[in-house]
Amino acid sequence: MIIGILLSFFILLFLGMPIAFTIGSVSIGALFLSDISLEIIIQRMFAGVNNFSYLALPLFILAGNVMGHGGLTKRLMDLADAIVGRLSGGLGMTAVVTCAFFGAVSGSTVATTYAVGSVVVPKMKEQKYSNSFIASVIGPAGVLGLIIPPSITMVILGITANISIGKLFIAGFLPGILLTIVFCIYVSFMSKKKGFGVVEHKNISGKEFLTICRRAFLPLMAPIFILGGIFSGLVTATEAAVIAVIYGFILSVFYKELTFKKVKEVMVSSAVTSAIILIIISVANVFTYVLTTNKVPAMISGFFLQFASTPLQFLLIVSLILLILGTLTEVTSLIILLSPIFMPIALQYGIDPIHFGMVLVMNFALANITPPVGLSLIAGCSITDRKMGIEDTIPYVFHVIGIVAFVVLLIIFIPAISTTIPNLFD
Repeated sequence: MIIGILLSFFILLFLGMPIAFTIGSVSIGALFLSDISLEIIIQRMFAGVNNFSYLALPLFILAGNVMGHGGLTKRLMDLADAIVGRLSGGLGMTAVVTCAFFGAVSGSTVATTYAVGSVVVPKMKEQKYSNSFIASVIGPAGVLGLIIPPSITMVILGITANISIGKLFIAGFLPGILLTIVFCIYVSFMSKKKGFGVVEHKNISGKEFLTICRRAFLPLMAPIFILGGIFSGLVTATEAAVIAVIYGFILSVFYKELTFKKVKEVMVSSAVTSAIILIIISVANVFTYVLTTNKVPAMISGFFLQFASTPLQFLLIVSLILLILGTLTEVTSLIILLSPIFMPIALQYGIDPIHFGMVLVMNFALANITPPVGLSLIAGCSITDRKMGIEDTIPYVFHVIGIVAFVVLLIIFIPAISTTIPNLFD
């Protein structure tokens, strides 16, 4: 039964069936062969999304889209350009830093890639950056929206693995800043080596810099309101998402850049994106039930307890598994399917839940840029050139994958990077 489940799962994926239909089809087949009433499918699907905290998902998605279309992205990009624009590869570094800023208000990887990419990609082409390099930077830089709080991925992981969402949020600050710095160093080095970004950057006076900071001040206040409300205990993550939406609409109206037509587009886009994620979560809960009834989690636990004698070995094995599966399936399904299996084992090894949560988050970031199912990389290619394929990003994408993998190892070997700040709130 177990071999049949796994074979069917991967065969359907390789045939190109959407992940939600793959999970659902395999689950129905397994239940049918197990003589379990198929009514359990509806029950488990409903139970999978019947959680108040999941309301944060469509709300954060809506907030990110509103802010992206409402003029906030341009103001954040101007600030990033003022900070790093004069350096070698300045525009590429501006794209990375803008993704970090926008990630702090959107919480979505793909939304960050599209919001920043739509503004910066045409300018990068003008400055003679190659399409391959642009896609390999703007796509992977979007994962900063997954790491830097607030993060939709962290919301899903917190609910699924029973980890404090608030602590996960704050644990993402240092890893996010670290990855931003390493990305910028890489972009600067490659730009200087390849001759990208040849246009001279004019000097900015102190008065102009203060003006840029003033224009970006209100957008940068969004994460302060969101995280401040959560950590003060005044609001939950879901209620903070409501604040983010309202704040985004207020700023967009204030900047006069969100027209009625754009509002319609934003609402439709947010609804579609939310539906895709929630459908995956719903059917994945059925799949989790199938795995549990067939004792797959117990078998995996036994495997780890037998061969991974130390917490470090366990974390490295988990990272290797996620690296392999991340090339084959979408991140949301990985969270729903694997975090309930891995979390109890991590606790048996005495691993801090926040540390383990950040190890998972960093691996999910890596999964977002590994071909052929890396959604951030696909988004980066799409926004650079609609005819561009993932294979066109070689060799730069392998450099970036190596960078993210390096940061994953740093998080594994140095737990303090992800646990120091959250521990201050104990």
